[in-house]
Amino acid sequence: MTSDDIRTEIRNLVLNHDAEGLASRLPKLTDAERGAVAAELPSLLAELRANPLLAATVGWDAFDWTAGDQVTGSSEVLMMVGAATIPGPAGVATWLMKRDLNPRWSGAPSPHRLVKAVSGRPVAWRADLAVRLARRIRRPDDRIVPLALALLRDGEATPPDHEPLVTAWLSAVGVAKDPLTPHLLPKIFEAPGAGRALVNETLTPKPSRWLALTARTLPREQIITGCVRRFLLGGDARDLRFFVRLHTLVAPTPEESAGRLRDYLRLLPTAPGPVAELAWQQVRQARLDPADVAEAIEAMTFRQEAKLAVKGLTWLDRDLGHHPERVADHVTALTNAYAHASHEVRDRAVTLTLKHAGHLTDPAPILEAAELLPPASARQLFERFIEGWTSDFAPGRRPEATVPGPFPTSGLESGPPEEIGWIDVEAWLAAVTREAHANPESLKETLARRFGEHLRPVLYDAPTWQSPRDWCTALARELVNPGEDPGPPASRPPRQRPSYRRMISEEQRAVPGLSGDLGQALYDGMVNLAATAFELFPGLRTIVPLHEMPDYVQEDILRTTDVQTDLYDPKARPAPAPWNRLPHLRECARPHAFLLSRLDELLRAAKAGALPPILLATPTRADGHLDPETLLNRLAVCADSGCEPLPLDVEQALLRLPPHPAPDLAERAKSIGSAAAAMVARWFEHGAPPPPEVELTWTLDLGSRVVPYDDQVLDQRGIANVSWQPVEPTGLTHLDALLTAPEMRPFRRMSRPFWPGMMPHHRELAATHLAIGLIDRFDPPDIAIDDLRDLTLAEGASGPATALVLAYFLTMESDEAVPPLLQLAARGALPAAETGRLLGLLGRRTRYEAGPALPSLELAAKQGAHAEVWTIMRHFLAVFLPREGERAQRPHTDAVVLATDIATWAGARGEIHEVAAHAKKRGSSSLTRACRSLHRFLTRET
Repeated sequence: MTSDDIRTEIRNLVLNHDAEGLASRLPKLTDAERGAVAAELPSLLAELRANPLLAATVGWDAFDWTAGDQVTGSSEVLMMVGAATIPGPAGVATWLMKRDLNPRWSGAPSPHRLVKAVSGRPVAWRADLAVRLARRIRRPDDRIVPLALALLRDGEATPPDHEPLVTAWLSAVGVAKDPLTPHLLPKIFEAPGAGRALVNETLTPKPSRWLALTARTLPREQIITGCVRRFLLGGDARDLRFFVRLHTLVAPTPEESAGRLRDYLRLLPTAPGPVAELAWQQVRQARLDPADVAEAIEAMTFRQEAKLAVKGLTWLDRDLGHHPERVADHVTALTNAYAHASHEVRDRAVTLTLKHAGHLTDPAPILEAAELLPPASARQLFERFIEGWTSDFAPGRRPEATVPGPFPTSGLESGPPEEIGWIDVEAWLAAVTREAHANPESLKETLARRFGEHLRPVLYDAPTWQSPRDWCTALARELVNPGEDPGPPASRPPRQRPSYRRMISEEQRAVPGLSGDLGQALYDGMVNLAATAFELFPGLRTIVPLHEMPDYVQEDILRTTDVQTDLYDPKARPAPAPWNRLPHLRECARPHAFLLSRLDELLRAAKAGALPPILLATPTRADGHLDPETLLNRLAVCADSGCEPLPLDVEQALLRLPPHPAPDLAERAKSIGSAAAAMVARWFEHGAPPPPEVELTWTLDLGSRVVPYDDQVLDQRGIANVSWQPVEPTGLTHLDALLTAPEMRPFRRMSRPFWPGMMPHHRELAATHLAIGLIDRFDPPDIAIDDLRDLTLAEGASGPATALVLAYFLTMESDEAVPPLLQLAARGALPAAETGRLLGLLGRRTRYEAGPALPSLELAAKQGAHAEVWTIMRHFLAVFLPREGERAQRPHTDAVVLATDIATWAGARGEIHEVAAHAKKRGSSSLTRACRSLHRFLTRET
């Protein structure tokens, strides 16, 4: 055949994807024919690259996908042709690794056909190619791995010293009587990824393939040396699991381990747990001198695994039983155990110290390390080693309650727009109102300087104002330039609505699906569907009221329908309200809506030129309290000026008054003679409404639905729902709304720092609004530790809502929650029992862990609140401890140990049923022993 005939034949086989035909034909080519075909390869590859349809078979191969073991496109046949015709092994290796021939998602080429294709080459040539390909392996899943291994086996070549090759060989499909085993198996002890590749090898019920093969093939001495060397190289437990099992399978004798004892000792303190246990077994059965014994025991008690530390202490006890004079050699091991996380290890170390204390000549290290122990354990050591020691720990003196100072009377140069703290805003509003009557020109000059023209476009372009800062800015701008507010959007020139459609080229328009923005198309379709449904089904207008939808949605729906059709429900649609920039009140927390409505009222009064001479609600104390005498004086000033106070200003003033009735003040208020004074008089006569009786109910979030929480099921997707019974209406619209629980979780709460100052004598009311949505299926609302600090400065009763906020911050902010807890305790307002119960429920029913709260409670107890913290711990344990069938965890034991210390400081008595139940259980777990200790103390006779 001519060269052209050969090239045509091979080309047809390639285009037909006939891998089997190529595997049979290529080995028979002569050197000249190989050269002719090799010269044709670049043009053939270029042709296939230019016309992808020629390179793809029918189906998913057109997208370079792999179906089963079918290799995609023409990559395999091109690899076969290049391997069989390119002259040198280096060129073939480069060809086989070409990116064009190795699509990302395609499978590996068939190694058997490729090996058959190069079978016409000399053996040395094939061995050279195999070594070159093997050196290019980087990962076990490289596409070239099966071919490299097949060539190495076929050519009986010596594998190169290449660590990734070892890992790839271990991960590949094995073959019987593999010629690579004598070369690669001894290298598993040095190859970094070998242990991870063999992680699934098991010893039971019988040794699996690689364990049995290694134990059968390699000498025992080589296996033991290799395992120990691999342990010393380090790695995590997963990487070393195979070698631990291999070492266990070989089971070195004491004679075989004798020469490696120093290596095993080096492994004890820091090696992964299974390796350390293996090393301990080898060291334990050997004959060691006293120094090595002390080193080994010290290493075991240094480890964090309680199981290994207990083994070390058991060994220590046996050693001192035979040689009690060696106790000084083991002091470091004992002090290591004092700092261990396991209560069992600490208790056993204390017991051993007391047992062998008679042979201890220098107790100073023991006493120094005893500070690491819980007070109850440390007391035993102090009593044993310090003669006449009787000094127990005494908690410090609890801090006094913070006394708020007088409310600052700042001028116009401070406050908004720079500051938005509630005190700054209230003081600024009072100054603006006062100066608007006393010095209007001076006020205008000052406000113009601080609230410049640059604020106008930002301010008036916003459809709603969410922040008190915006309302204060609008008030200032109105006083500087009356009437500059352009008003509602309908009164302004129409603006072109932005188009959400993309500008696309004519070429893109020709392609279906690229003629517009998908999001805009979907929105338009939903608007048309809604408009049609409202027209065809009038009853839908009652079920889904149009007036409750966002304004822009209402506009778009009405724009798509007949202008004669009224889609609003005439019965449910509220009367049109005066336009304002208040956000939708259903989206706002009730205190936030109250505050913004008050600011809106003040702005409207400024626009109408009806600002009062003085604000009634300005506090007289920095916690928000308003002195009744000062309020009466302000009412008199307004009456003398012939100006009625603003309604919401009156309601806010009432919230800041002391809650108890004051009949004598009521008579004085009546004598003023104004409508506002009469309202205040009625408040003085009856007092403030009682605090809400908050009820916390728990539900479980199952994703698609919410169901009542079943206490028999331990699930951390619980939701705490805050509600309360309606109080008797006061007749004041906004105040009654504040005293009513919202129907849904509000999302607009950015004025939270104002709330405690708005209700300074109603702590629980402020807490209820903070607690709504706190423990929910969504991320917690924007709440900060400063909110808890502000809450503690308020007065009034504390209940479940205050307890929930405190418990939440104990789990989240830990030590930051201690000062607020101490403040509540100092004021006699700490809901300790409810806080403990809710802290336990958070740990059981939600994703918030109770463990981080324990150090904070200990700190609060040490700072003088030990009696209150004991009440918290008592109710916390009753809920938090594991029930029948539940597994005890470390936080449970930590909680009981801490409760024992706090009960000692508080001199507590009285059985806790849940603690007693655990104390009566059989066994000696850490939790059981801790419960027995606490139970004995609580039920002591004297």
